[in-house]
Amino acid sequence: MRRILIAMISTVVALLAATGPAVAGPRGIPDRFMLQPAELGGAVPGPVEAGLAWSLLPQPCADRPIPRPVASRAQAADYDTRYRVYQNVTRFRGDGAQRYLADLKAQLTDCGAGGGDNGYDPVAEDHLGPDTVLFTGNYDQGDRWVAYVAAAVGRHVVVIMVADSRLGAGDPTLANGLAQSAMNRLR
Repeated sequence: MRRILIAMISTVVALLAATGPAVAGPRGIPDRFMLQPAELGGAVPGPVEAGLAWSLLPQPCADRPIPRPVASRAQAADYDTRYRVYQNVTRFRGDGAQRYLADLKAQLTDCGAGGGDNGYDPVAEDHLGPDTVLFTGNYDQGDRWVAYVAAAVGRHVVVIMVADSRLGAGDPTLANGLAQSAMNRLR
C-alpha cells in the first residue's frame, strides 16, 4: 500500500512539474484595449508586418535602459489608401508606464535627430493630457517622417504610429485623434 501511495504521489508531482502552473505567464492585452474598425475608418486591424523598420516602443537613446514591459500587443491597419496606422499597447508593473514616458521625453530631448538626420524628434509634450508626447520618426535624411503619439494611462503605454505611403509625411492630427481614442479605451 505504501509503495502504491508513493508511486501515485510521484506521478502527480511529475505531472504538475511537467505542465507547470495554471497561470504560467502574464495575462495578455485584451481586445477591448485595441482600436476597432469604427475608430480606424472601417479598416479591420491585423498583425504588424514582419520587418517593420520603426519601433512600436521607441527608445531614441539606444544605450539607455527603459522599464521592462510585462505584456505587449501590436496591430496595424490601412486607415485609407494613404495611411498605415500602427498601435502598440504595453503593460508595465507599478509605475513603469509613467517612468517609460518620462524616459521617452528625456531621450527625445537628449538624442533627438534634429533636422536632416534619421531618428526621432520631439514635437509636443503633454498635449493630450499628462504623460503624453507627440514626436516624429525621421528617415531619408529627415525628408520623410512617421508621426508618433505615446501616452501612459495607468499601468499601460499606448503608442500610435501613422505612416504615409505616398508622400512619406505621417499625419500628426490623425495620430492625435487615434491616440485619444486609444487612451479612452484604457480608462
